[in-house]
Amino acid sequence: MQTRWKSQQGFTLIELLVVTVILGVLAALALPAYTAMMQRARYAEVKQSMGVMSREVQLYRTEFGQYPPDVNRDVQPEGIVNWPQDVPFGGKYDYDHWGVGGGQCYVQIGFIGASQQMNYPLFTINAQPEKFEEFDDNLVMGVEVYDCSSGSGPVPP
Repeated sequence: MQTRWKSQQGFTLIELLVVTVILGVLAALALPAYTAMMQRARYAEVKQSMGVMSREVQLYRTEFGQYPPDVNRDVQPEGIVNWPQDVPFGGKYDYDHWGVGGGQCYVQIGFIGASQQMNYPLFTINAQPEKFEEFDDNLVMGVEVYDCSSGSGPVPP
């Protein structure tokens, strides 16, 4: 009598479990790297937008002899045409024009990130002109520090 063995087709449960575990480990390693890369890309977009806004307020000063007055967070100041509407992380932009004491005024553009909390100090120089500083998930770009007669606080129009 001759017995025929059927050839096995498909995978065993053990083989499927091993493949599933390997894929899970690879996904666990790749996800944090992907998330960090996406965050860096979003902040690069924010920095570029802040650079454009900085040039626009500098052009405003050239044309009108002064910087636009300070405005509230997420309010488009006079002179900035390219105020982003689609903001990464659901954040907000903030234009600040402050007297910082000592006969100096300071202009900056801030970005408040996903926490929706402003983590940088008020009425102080937070970043040197044309430089960026990070404050938790906030980003500040200094536009200019100049001599003025205003005290500490928002510069009046």
